[in-house]
Amino acid sequence: MVKAARVIIISRDSAFCSGILGAVKAIPSVEMVVNVASQTDAENKLHRTNSNIIILDVDTVTVAPTLMQRMVSRFNNVLVVVTAQNESSARLVAAAGLRDFTAKPSVFNAANASRFMQLVMGRMSGIAAGNKVTVGYKDALKTVGINDKVIAIASSTGGVEALEKVIKTLPESVPPIVVVQHMPSGFTKLLASRLNGMYPQNIKEAQTGDYLMKGQILIAPAGSHIRMVERSGKLAVDCFLGPKMHGVMPAADILFESIASISKRNAIGVILTGMGADGGRGMMLMHNAGAKTIGQDKETCVVYGMPKVAKDLGAIDYELPIDQIAGKILSLV
Repeated sequence: MVKAARVIIISRDSAFCSGILGAVKAIPSVEMVVNVASQTDAENKLHRTNSNIIILDVDTVTVAPTLMQRMVSRFNNVLVVVTAQNESSARLVAAAGLRDFTAKPSVFNAANASRFMQLVMGRMSGIAAGNKVTVGYKDALKTVGINDKVIAIASSTGGVEALEKVIKTLPESVPPIVVVQHMPSGFTKLLASRLNGMYPQNIKEAQTGDYLMKGQILIAPAGSHIRMVERSGKLAVDCFLGPKMHGVMPAADILFESIASISKRNAIGVILTGMGADGGRGMMLMHNAGAKTIGQDKETCVVYGMPKVAKDLGAIDYELPIDQIAGKILSLV
């Protein structure tokens, strides 16, 4: 870790600033954090405090690229992290030669503030260790909108093994994937963590407000439904409590229905091995909206239940053995 991080926040968002100020209290390596309202104020603080991290909130601060470029060149040991809720805001500061972008949570609370600062400190640690820092606004460029491809996968009994067989063949640059895997509470987080350590994609348990990004796989948390939503032209997920459907929560039908209404023909639906009927109706909605749909075949399913229901409804375009599904996904994207 960095021994002495001195942070300047350039933002007029009081909730964002107070969240960051609260989060840094738990980070021993941060010895100072101040909030200013403009780039000029930040430059004055840099002279007096020898700060090494600037967090620039371009949602609330008017950016002068030439001033930022001057600051970056004069204080070349400073990590400037641009934060915003959408890619278009980040593009405004690209000319300043800024080094990094971290997406600003759409819902800002203590937990999100802590995660945000952990990302920032991780980047600072990378600089101290001589590692290459993410260039420009790379994270923002990964976020996808309603005209981009998205993939939804549902599975249940035998689904963990089937899911691994699909993921391990997909490249790091795969379009965003949202997964509903029926599991007991707590196990989806463990599953996401294990898969994230094994494969090149960014695999995590989904949280409300997570944007869909290329190269990312979001696994619905056990005990919550998940749906896709549109926020300012970008796609995100919403995790919420509700009545069980088909006796399960999360229910694939809810995810599939939300994707059918937003992404339509820009989506790919996949239904893998599993007991019961979950996903069949939602897959039919996706199919009718123009999405391409894939079902695992009977011979390779542990339980040929969910895929059979979808097939019987006429919702499946391609029925394939599990080892051919990743290849078909890639051919469709």
